[in-house]
Amino acid sequence: MNEGNSTINITGGSAIPPVKVKTSGKDVIASGSVNTFSSDNLEVQIAQFKFVFKFITNGSDQKIEYRSSGSETLVLDIYNFNNSIGTGLKTPVKLGTLMDRELFLGFMVYTLSPTDSKLVHYTFMLGDKVSE
Repeated sequence: MNEGNSTINITGGSAIPPVKVKTSGKDVIASGSVNTFSSDNLEVQIAQFKFVFKFITNGSDQKIEYRSSGSETLVLDIYNFNNSIGTGLKTPVKLGTLMDRELFLGFMVYTLSPTDSKLVHYTFMLGDKVSE
């Protein structure tokens, strides 16, 4: 091995081990980047649960409101996230629980104008186990 180079050697089996990602002790369970077709909603499904990002433009104040639409759908009304250099959450927000663990979401939205398609970077994370 050359000085200054570090490598790893994984042996034993032909399958690539699954990738696990953590941040601040939270397990990343879904993460990605999506271009919406236009300014339409974005839906992300994890197990039987659906998360709908609904983009709303009605001024300049940015805010997020959450509402359930049935027992397995959470709608995130995202107001005025219309910036070409990106607008998002400073820190992930807690959405509830999943598999007896805290469920968090972080995201950033990029768009050229309120009516254009949006680039959304999202990360869903599981935190600590919730006590009953």
